[in-house]
Amino acid sequence: MENAAEALKMAGAVLIFVLAISIIIFAFGQVRETSDTILNYKDRETEYISDEENHYYQTIDRERVVGLETVIPSIFRAYLEQYKIVFEGLNEPLFYVKDKLTGQYDIPKYTLDLETGKNEIYTNPNLGTNEMKRAFLSGIVYGDFSSKVLENNNNSLLNNTKLGFERKFLVELKNLSPLYNRLQNRTIIEYLGVYYPEDNPNKAEVNLQEKRIITYRIQ
Repeated sequence: MENAAEALKMAGAVLIFVLAISIIIFAFGQVRETSDTILNYKDRETEYISDEENHYYQTIDRERVVGLETVIPSIFRAYLEQYKIVFEGLNEPLFYVKDKLTGQYDIPKYTLDLETGKNEIYTNPNLGTNEMKRAFLSGIVYGDFSSKVLENNNNSLLNNTKLGFERKFLVELKNLSPLYNRLQNRTIIEYLGVYYPEDNPNKAEVNLQEKRIITYRIQ
């Protein structure tokens, strides 16, 4: 009887050992599968195609449909984090900037970025501080002109008005609706990528400053 009991104990131990080995092999298989998935998953910002006309890069097959809860925070981070946002498919621009040659505010802008002022053809929105950036975006997105940075001590009649906003930031809104209203009930497709603010063919790519770009295609 004692031998039989010992035999049963040994058989049980072997069974437990085999079961433990099976679990370990299964676990390692799962870990490997997970790691392979992670390694094979390409980051949305590392796969690009070149658009020679606009000099920016766009991801391939890494698009996603987003809502205003994604777009609006991205807009308000654009100037603070210094990346570029491009809007495609809007019937009208975000705002108009001044043509230095004609003196007219007739150049439409469909992008939000700090590189605008490097162009000698048109003026750049006056965005000296973070408070001014927030006030500018609030006006463009919501039609909100209530920021304290828009207060004009010389002419209080311009306070909290669209005209005061335009004079403060050197832009014109004309009859444009706030962007928020124009994006409602629209399908918005987001593409992430990078671009080079300085497009110099004689400069090595490793020496060019790379910046993020978000493209929103409005349908």
